[in-house]
Amino acid sequence: MNILVCIKTVPDVTDARIDPETNNLIRDGIKTIINPSDLCGLKFALNLKEQVNEEVKISALTMGPPSAEKYLRDCIAMGADEVYLLEGIEFKGSDTLATSYALSEAAKAIGDFDIIFTGDQTMDGDTGQVGPQLAESLNMNQVTYISKIDYLDGHYEVKRETKGGTETLKLDTPFVATCLKDSVGKPSKFALGRTKIAKTQEINHFTAQSLNLDPNRIGQNGSKTIVNEVYAPPKSQTGQMIDEGSLDKNIDVVIELLKKEHILV
Repeated sequence: MNILVCIKTVPDVTDARIDPETNNLIRDGIKTIINPSDLCGLKFALNLKEQVNEEVKISALTMGPPSAEKYLRDCIAMGADEVYLLEGIEFKGSDTLATSYALSEAAKAIGDFDIIFTGDQTMDGDTGQVGPQLAESLNMNQVTYISKIDYLDGHYEVKRETKGGTETLKLDTPFVATCLKDSVGKPSKFALGRTKIAKTQEINHFTAQSLNLDPNRIGQNGSKTIVNEVYAPPKSQTGQMIDEGSLDKNIDVVIELLKKEHILV
């Protein structure tokens, strides 16, 4: 059984800076981490490896700069068997469509997968589109927003969260699953004493050229998303604390404030 986990390194910030000319996120000088919901995908994969009664190989794939090697080694330390880095300046500025195309071609080059895990969304783009687009590109079934997955009697039982509650589904492979952040504990970097293995294991590299990718479908050339304007949301007033020492005085102050705003007359 083969499982692929797609990960992405994202800025560990809450106050992101945007390049006003390109409308892209400015990443220089910002600490990066593995996207939290992607780590949940790796944890789900590791849990299934313990449940399935057959040999399971877990591969991790990311598209990013050479510095992403560090995070792939973290994945090895957590339990991944093989890791792959898709890199190159050609991928700069990719939107979700260009990203899913590149990742799908890399996945095909690695091999056939029974399950592909992705995060439900990333901290930087926050679109939630790559997982479903990847499933479409690979012609695989998909299940989104999963909070639990187990192997039971030859099938996979999945719980997915919806606005109306929780759905329970039984699935057969192959399928793509997008994972909710904080739905399962993070993998340990010291799983099975793999830290030493992580330092020396080979990282497999892909480029646009080695995969023979269409240059018109990657990077900004292949990105169909048009960002007309990017701006920080306006800061809203959080409210006013009132403590005049007694309930009656507090009520009087609130009434005066409401009158001032013409809410009370």
